[in-house]
Amino acid sequence: MNYCPYCKEIHSESSLCDHMKVELTKNPSLLIEAANFAMVAGEYHLVTSQTLDHVAKTVNKLASTNLSFEGTHQYIRDIQVFNQLNVDAFSKIGVFSDAQTAKSYLLNATDEQLKNLTRKLNGTGQEVDWLRYKQEKFSNLIQKSRLLGEEMSNAPGVDGETIHRLTGKTIVRTSIKAAEDTKNLGTNISGVLKSLEKGTLNPNDILVGIEGTEEVLKKALETNLKKALQNGNEEFAEKLKQALEQMKVQELNTTETVKNSTKRLKDKMLAGKADPKITFEGAKDQALQGAVVGAALGLTVASITNYIRFKKGEITEEEAFTQIGRDTIKGALSGGAMSTVTLFLPAGPLGLIAGMAVGMYLDASLKNLLDEIFGKGAFEQILHSAGYTAGMVKSLEASLLEMQRHDVKIHENKNQVKKHQKKIQDHFDLFDEMMKG
Repeated sequence: MNYCPYCKEIHSESSLCDHMKVELTKNPSLLIEAANFAMVAGEYHLVTSQTLDHVAKTVNKLASTNLSFEGTHQYIRDIQVFNQLNVDAFSKIGVFSDAQTAKSYLLNATDEQLKNLTRKLNGTGQEVDWLRYKQEKFSNLIQKSRLLGEEMSNAPGVDGETIHRLTGKTIVRTSIKAAEDTKNLGTNISGVLKSLEKGTLNPNDILVGIEGTEEVLKKALETNLKKALQNGNEEFAEKLKQALEQMKVQELNTTETVKNSTKRLKDKMLAGKADPKITFEGAKDQALQGAVVGAALGLTVASITNYIRFKKGEITEEEAFTQIGRDTIKGALSGGAMSTVTLFLPAGPLGLIAGMAVGMYLDASLKNLLDEIFGKGAFEQILHSAGYTAGMVKSLEASLLEMQRHDVKIHENKNQVKKHQKKIQDHFDLFDEMMKG
């Protein structure tokens, strides 16, 4: 039993507040709306997490397919890029405050503005990729990396830093560079040398650049070290010498991946999809595209409650989306074990069962509750009328394994039939020989 902050009463999670029951009784369509919202939110959270990696590998192995969920991760990454542009490079003019403003800016930009936009898309994309890379590392448990931006950084040329979570002290600073070609790679290195000379970048800081950066940096440091010594600039020469010995280079992306990233980001701007945050419509589109394996997601009491709260304006769409998404997939996967997942086989990619792409699972407590509200079996008809397949289906792994066993058995039977046919033919041949003799 838990205290419910909504109805200010104590009841279990499987119990629906009385006035929520009244809302559903008066407006049965709320059940379908909640189911649709929960389906998109849960499916989206499922395909954007690491939980489907195991599913994809199992499906690929058993069905000889090549399913991939990278597109969804790309969607999240691009949102992070647009958000970073909004809070950093274009914060003062609000170009990336929303998707339509970004589209208008691109359509009306001057040649110089387009060049600047390209540079910012290149650099910010690289910055976000670095941050995502750092956040995925095991060391992220005790370290925290962040992008500084113009407002936070007091050292031009330093784009990010990694700090100790407990002490808050900076462990290392990072300069992040991107380039679409070798010419811009050289420009990047020139910027690093200027930052070293001015003292805004330290010789023991880290440089993140595209493939080939380490080699170009080393040559530039050696060349400029000789020049500095020849010119008697001992202070700069010492910095260059230290940089040669201490500066670590991490190569992330290539000229090609940088160009592809910037083109994709511009295409999204032009299409009015340069969202700086997750939107329900964007997530819905992505879930429909990315969920190659359609999950039979559970509709829960909490999902219905949160959806009604969202409809009544008590929580935001973003809050509802997050809460319902987490609640919907909670318990769906246990340690990535496929055997515990209830899945529907989609119509297209595997081509196994047509017309079964969407499913909604109702547990016993919710089933009894909906029986009470709508009458026995009525809620199932409501779901069926909206195109949902209600109930449970076999796990995808179990279904595919069973199909494999059947295939093996069929193959064995075919071989047996062939053997019998050969024996019969041999007998006929023997009989023909005897007749001739």
